Amino acid sequence: MIYYVLIVLSVVCFSAQFAFTKLYERSAKQTTVTSLAMLIVMALVGAALFLCIGKFQIRFSVHSLTWATVMAGLMLPYYIVGIKVLSLGSLAVYSTFMMLGGMLVPFFYGIVFLHESVSTGKILGCVLLTACIVMQAYIQNAQPRSNTERSDGKNKTLFFVLCLVIFFVNGMTGVVAKAHQLNAAAVDTVSFTALYCLLTALFSALLLCVILLTGQRKEKCAQLKKILGWRTLLTVAAIGLAAYTGNFLSFTATSHIPASVQFPIVSGGTIVLSAIVSAFIFKEKISKKEWLSVVGAFIATFLFAF
Repeated sequence: MIYYVLIVLSVVCFSAQFAFTKLYERSAKQTTVTSLAMLIVMALVGAALFLCIGKFQIRFSVHSLTWATVMAGLMLPYYIVGIKVLSLGSLAVYSTFMMLGGMLVPFFYGIVFLHESVSTGKILGCVLLTACIVMQAYIQNAQPRSNTERSDGKNKTLFFVLCLVIFFVNGMTGVVAKAHQLNAAAVDTVSFTALYCLLTALFSALLLCVILLTGQRKEKCAQLKKILGWRTLLTVAAIGLAAYTGNFLSFTATSHIPASVQFPIVSGGTIVLSAIVSAFIFKEKISKKEWLSVVGAFIATFLFAF
């Protein structure tokens, strides 16, 4: 039971990440440079947090270092491809692919590779949650857009190809977390999270340096300065704190809850709580159809327990 509580707390953290990200987007225009800088700050905050929790002692194994490297490597396309996707098409469609990947890839990994049981509740929950996420995308995508927001046929093709990349990248983070915990050589969750935070910061810093050393250096430095204000840095630090705490709680539960149950619950729970945050904190107008999809997602999360 305690591990289901950890999943609920991770959902709260991911919803807080969503809220802080909305605040960040209001103060800084998203570019590759600003996103990499954001990722560096987030990762350093996460690393500092878990180094403190572990009393600055990190356990190490080749197995865990390998998976931490893979996890850190997934963070780069997750953020960089995400920027390109949002410049080509709808946020709603992008979010749909991201949430479906986070749910379906670990779900089928657990069933196919880990031979986890398949129940009627899991199947119904998976179908219902997929329908709710697609409904959310349809509602948002149906809203009128200006001519500058419409993509031509070629860009639409690229948009959906990149959405598929996001689908698998987001899904693979759950698979990596589960695969890491299955081996006896795996270090504790605190050490693993600190490791992949440090590696994420390192990879992001190296890539940022390469980008800054290439063309349009003055423009890129100007973009970088925009994120260095103390308010923006505090917001990014809050995003990192929420994101990596949520990951830590989710990873802790990974060894004790089937992947085909855990990750769909996280996806469904995040949809529900994020909608509540949007409505009551950011005062965003949510239609009846949107609330219907949120209620459906709420019901779906319970079905996975049966």
